Amino acid sequence: MHTSHRKIAWLLILLWIVPGLVFAEERARLVGRVIDPQGKPIEGVKVTATCKQDEKFHEVRTTDKKGSFTIIFSVINVTYQYRFEKDGFQTLDANQNWTAEGAQRFDWTLQPGTGQAPQAKEPGVQPPASQSPEAIEAYNAGVMASRAKDYKTAIAKFKESVGHDPKLVQAWIALSTAQLQTREFKDSADSAEKAMALGSKDEAVLTTRYQAYKSAGEDAKAADALKDLEKVGRAGEEAKKLHNEGVALAKSGDNAGAIAKFKEALALDPKLIASQVGLANAALKSGQYDDAATAAEAILKDDPQNQAALRLRYNACLQLKDLDRLADATIGLYAVDPVVAKKGLLKVAVDAYYDASSKDHGRAGFLKILEWDPNEPYSNYYMAVMLISEGKNAEAKAHLEKVVAAAPNTEQGKSAKDMLKQLESIK
Repeated sequence: MHTSHRKIAWLLILLWIVPGLVFAEERARLVGRVIDPQGKPIEGVKVTATCKQDEKFHEVRTTDKKGSFTIIFSVINVTYQYRFEKDGFQTLDANQNWTAEGAQRFDWTLQPGTGQAPQAKEPGVQPPASQSPEAIEAYNAGVMASRAKDYKTAIAKFKESVGHDPKLVQAWIALSTAQLQTREFKDSADSAEKAMALGSKDEAVLTTRYQAYKSAGEDAKAADALKDLEKVGRAGEEAKKLHNEGVALAKSGDNAGAIAKFKEALALDPKLIASQVGLANAALKSGQYDDAATAAEAILKDDPQNQAALRLRYNACLQLKDLDRLADATIGLYAVDPVVAKKGLLKVAVDAYYDASSKDHGRAGFLKILEWDPNEPYSNYYMAVMLISEGKNAEAKAHLEKVVAAAPNTEQGKSAKDMLKQLESIK
């Protein structure tokens, strides 16, 4: 076949890069617990959080069996107001100046009785359940150091606290969190285990324990910690947090870091579509085309019409040499972008046509395009050439006539006219 038959004018096919999906921005997280004077958790406390500097902020939570509740903040460097209410206990009002990003854990103590208790000006430093004044003093100092992100001092104070009272659960929890911040992962996990050995099943402990084992590379222990985390329904929330960290890394250009975070998120929640999209997109940008295509295909198994995944798979497969995979990706793209899909599949089919080992791919591609658009001139032209080579002149003639009708002044149109005359001369 003359090389001029390959001269088809291609339009530039732009790569569609889909940014990672972002959940509501989380800048800080309050993991609170409400206890009685003996340190026992109080279930069913209504916790109302407001902020005078952000009038739209109004969150209401109810403590669970562990006395725990969680509130997500998107704004910091403001003061939050909390009200704690439960029948049989004094109502407590507390103010909190929140200046740091990330998760922080605080306990509040409700007193039995009715009516209004004095306002607590410094939440998080109410005396924990301990008979040791030295332990309480050191614990409170550690909390204040943690707020200031002085984790070295915080760790020293929390260690001092548990030295005075080894059974002070709150101090072990706080110590584990501070050690995680300083990347002392093994120590963080050990502190979390000690808190759990003392009876703590707090969500914050389970989360810190999982993160510590995961970061330390202790996969078996991390897997067990994840199971405990899943039992309290925290895995999905933690996955979203990791996803948001991945998005932030992707925006900064750190695609390798983003990929790692998205994979961590998917380990916690394999069905988190946003992280699957983020992973495919970051892999595509970093040239990991097979990983990008695989991630997109994983999305499409559950959501065949996901537009982001269809585009990502197509763009990834364009860079691979797997004709079957690219053909499937191009056909899938047709549902959301028929113009690009048709041009893309035409290029795949033409390239396959000129490769002796891939002519079947070429034929399949041309036929698929003609299924979408029976009058598409280039596919009709190449089908005619293939049919003539097989001695199927009558079928070829029908295709050539469509080429002439659709594109009479193109190179293929002029060639089709000549071929029709030659076929007419053959009796």
